[in-house]
Amino acid sequence: MLPKILFDEGAVRSRISEMGREIEEYYRDKTDSLSAICVLKGSVHFFSELVLSINMNISYSFVHVSSYAGTQSTGRIRVKSWVDEDLAGKHVLVVEDIIDTGNTLRYILAYLRKYKPADLKVVTLIEKQKHDHGIPIDFVGFKVGDLFVVGYGLDYEERYRNLPYIGYLE
Repeated sequence: MLPKILFDEGAVRSRISEMGREIEEYYRDKTDSLSAICVLKGSVHFFSELVLSINMNISYSFVHVSSYAGTQSTGRIRVKSWVDEDLAGKHVLVVEDIIDTGNTLRYILAYLRKYKPADLKVVTLIEKQKHDHGIPIDFVGFKVGDLFVVGYGLDYEERYRNLPYIGYLE
């Protein structure tokens, strides 16, 4: 059974392009270089499209961190791989697929601050408004209520990541 469409492919791609321009505008007078960190696995499609729409020198890093099992957060953070470059003094943009409880992102940001970046910003494709995660999100694609969303990298037990739209499971 396919998920119900929440944001179709055109809406997703259009919003990502707009976000690229917003990010570029934010950094315009600060730097021409950006260290973008993709939070795997869910952010891979969003990350790829987003960096293509930002006209700056961008270095790529990837972290693989997880806290979900099925549809629920486990509350435990598992780090599978981490950043392999020095971020001291650099402008860093963390690219996240979805922010729900904020536990995973809170962990990532606390750890990245130890590198002493010049600037640390967050961009997310989806922000769920179910939880008050308390994390300032600098760039948000879409805000959703209490839905379990999939597609465009987001999954349910590793399924639906390859959908070209964002849908939800009933």
